[in-house]
Amino acid sequence: MDAPEAVGPPVKSLSHIFRRNQLRIHSPGPWSPRKWPPKSPLGMYEFSTTSARDKEEGASSFSNKAGKDDDDKEPTICGFRHPTFFLSLALAVVILIAIIVGGVAGTTAVANARRESTLCPLPTTITITSPPTPTSTTSTTTPLEAITVPRLGLLDFDCGRVALSRQIITLGTNSWSFDVNCMMDFRGVGVDLTGMTSYTFEDCIRACAIYNNMARNNTCVGVGFSANLTTILPRVGGNCWLKGYLPEMSPEMNLGAVAVVVSGPKFMVEG
Repeated sequence: MDAPEAVGPPVKSLSHIFRRNQLRIHSPGPWSPRKWPPKSPLGMYEFSTTSARDKEEGASSFSNKAGKDDDDKEPTICGFRHPTFFLSLALAVVILIAIIVGGVAGTTAVANARRESTLCPLPTTITITSPPTPTSTTSTTTPLEAITVPRLGLLDFDCGRVALSRQIITLGTNSWSFDVNCMMDFRGVGVDLTGMTSYTFEDCIRACAIYNNMARNNTCVGVGFSANLTTILPRVGGNCWLKGYLPEMSPEMNLGAVAVVVSGPKFMVEG
């Protein structure tokens, strides 16, 4: 007689399992020899034993935690926490104040330096250089040589050039002016005050000015001059004549010229 078969607990239906445990079915992954064949007919499925109540409690817990995190999150300013923002702002203010103070101090220092340089100019160094000691030299004096006064010949006298301008002779504070006429002379009895030898036309009119300055009057009113010593000296003994008055001029072809006083000092008459 055969032994009796062991009877196990009744097998629950699949629909009962699905309703009880909210079965989640996942598609089987790629085939692998290690996992095949499954240990049981139900091995290709995964069963979730999480109940609906547990899911609701988990969702509620997650929602409460997220809300708590949102409540615990500190407020920010421009993305920075309050302490960080205020510390950064204070540091920026300190740096700005330091820059302003440094600029003001630098400007004040430059102004003070300029004012001090203006009020206290740098001392000027004066260097005195003594002149070099002169070396002793033996001076040689050339003895004056005697000259021979010419008695013959023609004097260097360009009457045309001299007559272009008024001739002025000054003696001290007194001056006389003369107008010159070439190739002319004043002739007549008593016209000449005196005669002399003059080797320049300027010396001749100077003699007239000296005569008046010594006499303290203008007695000499003009001169007659000849540059040809060869012909005039042997004949009359001189080539310069001081005129006491002026008659009508007459031609003089012997390199002659006359000068007439046109202005002179006014002398006071004593007496």
